[in-house]
Amino acid sequence: MILVLVAPCVSALVTGTPVPKSTDPDQKDRPEVIASQKMHIAYVGEDMDVSMRCTIKYIDSISNGKGTTPLRQIRDDYLVIASSVPIMTTSADITQAREELRAQTKLFSDETTTQLVFFNGSRADMRASTRAYLNATRSIDEDNETVHWLANESARLTLFNRSSMERFRAIYNLEKQGVNTMLLQNVSDQINAQHLNLRGALANKSVKSLAATNAAINALTREFREHVASSRTALAIEMKRDAMMAMK
Repeated sequence: MILVLVAPCVSALVTGTPVPKSTDPDQKDRPEVIASQKMHIAYVGEDMDVSMRCTIKYIDSISNGKGTTPLRQIRDDYLVIASSVPIMTTSADITQAREELRAQTKLFSDETTTQLVFFNGSRADMRASTRAYLNATRSIDEDNETVHWLANESARLTLFNRSSMERFRAIYNLEKQGVNTMLLQNVSDQINAQHLNLRGALANKSVKSLAATNAAINALTREFREHVASSRTALAIEMKRDAMMAMK
C-alpha cells in the first residue's frame, strides 16, 4: 500500500487504530473525549511530519531539488491543519480536521508516486530511510519523555515561526547567488503580517478566525514557493549558460 510505503506511521490515521471517539451523541463533546482525540492526532501528525520530511529528502536527492516543491506545499498544508486542532473543542471540528488530514495524506502519497516514477526512484530505498529516521526519532522522544508539540495550543504559532525562518533562509541563499529577491521579500513580509491575526485567533480560540487566517497564509505561501521555484530555475539556466560560455 503506497501510504505505508511513503509514510509508515500514517496507517494509524488511515487504516490502523481509529481515533478514539464516543458513539453516544450526548458524550462526543465531553472534554476528556476531545482531549483524547486531539492527542491522537498530535501523535500521528508528528510521525507523519517525520515521514514527509524523509520522503522529501529522498525525492530531493534523486531529483537534484527539482521534484520537491509540490511535496513541501502539501506538507505545509498538513501541518497547518494538524497544528490548528489543539484549540478545537467540538467533535464536529475535529472530525472535519481529520478528514482534511486524510486528504492531504492522499495528495502527498500520489505526488510521491509521481516523482518516484519520473525520477526513477526506489520505493525500497525510500521506505528504509523513512523507517530508520522515524524509529530513531521515536527512541529519542521516549528517552526524553518529549511532550508532543502538536498537542500544544501554541503549535500553530510554533509552525508559523518555523516557516518564517525557512523563508528567511531561502531568500538569503538566493540573494547570496545574485538573485533579485525583492518580490520574495515582499510576499514573505505579507505572510509575517498575518502574525497578529494568528495570535488573535488562537487567544480567542476561534476556529473560524483561525481557518480564515490559515487560508490567507496558505495562499501567500504558495505564491512564495512558486517564486522561489522560478528563481531557482532561472538561476540554474543562467549558471549553465555561463558554464557553456566559459568552455568556448
